[in-house]
Amino acid sequence: MTGRKILVVEDDVLIAMELEERLGEMGYLVLGPVGNVADAEKLIEKERPDAALLDANLDGVSSVPIGVRLAGLGVPFAFCTGYDAIKNAPPEVAKALVLTKPIGDAELRAGLRTLLP
Repeated sequence: MTGRKILVVEDDVLIAMELEERLGEMGYLVLGPVGNVADAEKLIEKERPDAALLDANLDGVSSVPIGVRLAGLGVPFAFCTGYDAIKNAPPEVAKALVLTKPIGDAELRAGLRTLLP
């Protein structure tokens, strides 16, 4: 897994920094983190991630459009949320992996192994 690029989209700065640090310790390269849909779109245009972790709710704005874009590019992703499912998800993202916050190291590793077998 070393060197694989993970896009992190998270609007809570402390959670984003902590996730970036944990992913780095696991050997991943972090793209971002970014905290909104527009910045995520710009980053995806610039560099294609190997996988992505998306906060489902970005300061009241759904990250589902980012998931749809990633699905169209064939990039695996997971939603990170305090909920157990993404409501009203379109077919492109309806079966996306959901990691429930707070995400422990074991759950994060298992999720990443699912995304990047």
